[in-house]
Amino acid sequence: MKKHYLLYFTLTALLFSACSSETDFEEIDLGYAFFPNESGKYIDYEVDSVHYGITIDTVNFYLRELVAEDFVDGEGQPATRLERYKKFNLDDDWELTDVWSQRRTTTAAERDEENRRFVRMIFPAEDGKTWDGNSYNTLDPWNYRYSRKDLPYTLDDLTWGETITVNQRNNTNLVDQEFAFEVYARNIGLVHKVFTDLNFQNGMITGDDVEWKYIGSGWAE
Repeated sequence: MKKHYLLYFTLTALLFSACSSETDFEEIDLGYAFFPNESGKYIDYEVDSVHYGITIDTVNFYLRELVAEDFVDGEGQPATRLERYKKFNLDDDWELTDVWSQRRTTTAAERDEENRRFVRMIFPAEDGKTWDGNSYNTLDPWNYRYSRKDLPYTLDDLTWGETITVNQRNNTNLVDQEFAFEVYARNIGLVHKVFTDLNFQNGMITGDDVEWKYIGSGWAE
């Protein structure tokens, strides 16, 4: 009789341990919610872009990024079509201007932008983790780094309770000013983007200064 009780308690303990381990694994937050990839969802931004050269060209417009249908890319991998629309006044109709693509795997979130692939995020998303955002293109390496995971972020009159910041570049000297970061909100996606790449030589400024600000999101009809 004692042997039967011992066997029963041993099996019960093993079953409880297995269930507990499975539950713990399911509750691990890998950070996928910072980069939703759901077909039909869109995010709208107000974009300010300044190009410095012989002249200074300033453009303000509205951008919509719509996650469209899934497909299999040229490498045989599942990907998602990303449709990009633009307009210059809120009352105007959206006009399709670009088609990019993106994919979110178990380990990374990648976007193909103008035939260049960028690794925008890696998983699990953890403060201090670093990676080369340009590892799949021919640009110079940029060492991305996570910070401020799950902290609130305020932009103008909007506040998100759980965000993560991807610090992409911070290189400032007498000749160059390179500064870039992206902020992602949980269950929404990218909400703020700053990209500054300026060069100061021969009394001239050349380069670009761009900022995206989230203004709304929703589902396509």
